[in-house]
Amino acid sequence: MLDLFFRKYAWTANLVLVFAAAWLSAKTVNTLVGVLIRPRPEVDLQAVSAPPPRPSLPASLDTDAIYRLIGQQPPRAAEMPVANVPQSPQNCEDLRAAPTKSDLRMQLIAGIIADRPRFSLATVNDLTTRETHVLGVGDQIGAVQLLGVERVRDDHDATGNGFRVVAIICNGGSKEYLDFEPGGGGGGEAAPAANLGFAPVPQPRPAPPGGKLEGVRQIGDNRYEVDRKVIDTTLGDLNQIATQARIVPSFKNGTANGFKLFSIQPGSLYASLGIENGDVVQRVNGYELNSPEKMLDLLQKLKDTGHVVLESERGGQLVKKEININGP
Repeated sequence: MLDLFFRKYAWTANLVLVFAAAWLSAKTVNTLVGVLIRPRPEVDLQAVSAPPPRPSLPASLDTDAIYRLIGQQPPRAAEMPVANVPQSPQNCEDLRAAPTKSDLRMQLIAGIIADRPRFSLATVNDLTTRETHVLGVGDQIGAVQLLGVERVRDDHDATGNGFRVVAIICNGGSKEYLDFEPGGGGGGEAAPAANLGFAPVPQPRPAPPGGKLEGVRQIGDNRYEVDRKVIDTTLGDLNQIATQARIVPSFKNGTANGFKLFSIQPGSLYASLGIENGDVVQRVNGYELNSPEKMLDLLQKLKDTGHVVLESERGGQLVKKEININGP
């Protein structure tokens, strides 16, 4: 009877097995196809942004909290003593006061001591501006005034008999001196160690009556007439020229720009022509005077000329004088 049952329903079992085999085959094919067609995952590194870095706070140490933790008091800050800067003595008016070495960036280049102290001269180099100034007693460079040029004992001389020339100046009310060593801690090229020493000035001749030189006449504003014999007498005696005024080279911005006149004697040819102390003669008849050689060459040419145009600088202003020379 069981055998009959299996024979009757055998086709049903075969059908179930066929369906099961078909389902397994379809599942397997579906899995394989899905694996083949499934996209491979990729990471876009550009789209992924790194988290911003966390700000790092500066390390700080609360010293007060540490001292409270250990039960101590923080030490007190040391008080710095205030340095007392000595004030320079205001002693320019004291003739007997000894000057001190100046710390200005200035250097004495040359000094000339005259018999009359007020006629002495000093050539000073400003190491800051690189300018050279020729100063008479009483002249100023800014707030620095020249009081005189003196000879002082040289402490470095082994014999004890040596002297050196210094320029006495008034710097902010303090009496100081400049010598041939650079001031202000150096910083400039040292000048030659030549010391001009004592340079006596020949005694000038007495001024003529009226204070004017005979043979010189003023005919207008900065216009003069001069007899030729006056020119011949003056140019023929160089010693007479030296006694009538001090003539030194003048420099501006390190370049020679003429000759500066000091200690002009009353009644001299310079005074009669209206030339004043401190005037810088720059050109004569358009001929520039920027060297001693040109000065001597010009003196020879003036002997044969009849008209002279003298250009000078006075207080930063140009002064032009016309001089007619009359006579054979």
